[in-house]
Amino acid sequence: MATLTNRQTVRGLDIGLLTIAVVLMVVGLAALSSFSLNTGATGRLVVEKQAGFAVIGLILIWALARLDYRFFAGIHWTLYALTLLLLIIVKIFGVKINGTTGWLNLGFAQFQPVEFVKISMAVVLSKYFVDHQDHLADPKAILQSAMVMGGPVLLVLLQPDFGSAFVIICMWLGMLLVLPVPRRYLLTLAGVLVVVSAVSWLFLLQPFQKRRIMTFINPTADVTGAGYNVRQSVTAIGSGGWLGRGLGLGPQSQLNFIPERQTDFIFATIGEELGFLGAGSVIILFGLLFWRLLRLSVKAVEPVSQLLVIGFGVMFFVHAAINIGMNMGVFPVTGIPLPFISSGGSALLASCLAIGLLQSISAHQQLHHA
Repeated sequence: MATLTNRQTVRGLDIGLLTIAVVLMVVGLAALSSFSLNTGATGRLVVEKQAGFAVIGLILIWALARLDYRFFAGIHWTLYALTLLLLIIVKIFGVKINGTTGWLNLGFAQFQPVEFVKISMAVVLSKYFVDHQDHLADPKAILQSAMVMGGPVLLVLLQPDFGSAFVIICMWLGMLLVLPVPRRYLLTLAGVLVVVSAVSWLFLLQPFQKRRIMTFINPTADVTGAGYNVRQSVTAIGSGGWLGRGLGLGPQSQLNFIPERQTDFIFATIGEELGFLGAGSVIILFGLLFWRLLRLSVKAVEPVSQLLVIGFGVMFFVHAAINIGMNMGVFPVTGIPLPFISSGGSALLASCLAIGLLQSISAHQQLHHA
């Protein structure tokens, strides 16, 4: 394992990718700061905690950038075992919030293991597919990969956290799409997912989750109940106009008409207080993030690094698309945070871990070409 010097790390950093991540963190802190203008000490504490996690996240990015990402690929089964163990522990001892048992109370903070499970599964699946790249025409290899992915997904569904389970499944599918897998297998998988979706609706989805989906299909069916969150979110975004009402001056946000305004619906706050310009800038930043990841995947010299970039790219894309979509009434409400922006230490640190591994790929790639 080659640990880079500080000079090698600086030369190999993807400055564009790092800058985008930092700017998104700043946008998140600005949005959270608007709450503190009217909530006093409570709001300031949220901002201070998020800023603290951001600093820790930047340190993690630097530390991981110096390490060789192939070290983590080499211990992928250990990571997988820890993933299953964490999910079992949180199911037994976890704290239930909004109907989901997905948090561990550490005393000083709430820890959400599923955010880190997404990172470990990107590593595990990448290494699995590379190890079996000569056997991908064999359906057994695809079935085994589904079983590897399915163990953590099943435990996540038992929380129940369908949003995070969907993200992990999308990461798996994203890797399959770029691998030389026979298309008939992919069509079969599509059929299986349809069946699984039907079974989930009948036996797994909780009543409140079914109401969210039905509200997505018909948003006006229950505007004071299941459809309330989305209606208030869309109203807030629409009222922001071109330039917004100003930080701390959005009535929908500041008068608490928007539930979960610091996490799930923070994009609505940005749209209301910073307007089309602010919300559009966030979307552009995510577009630039995906562009940088596309460039990195093309330049990656090893199959493991290419699949890791694709896995993290899918993770960020699904998070951003679903969160922004549900704020605009395009997707059902799932509770998926907006990367780098939504309040929450676990989600922010997990995103920084992903960026750190991506920087490690960039730095070691630069060393390879030197």
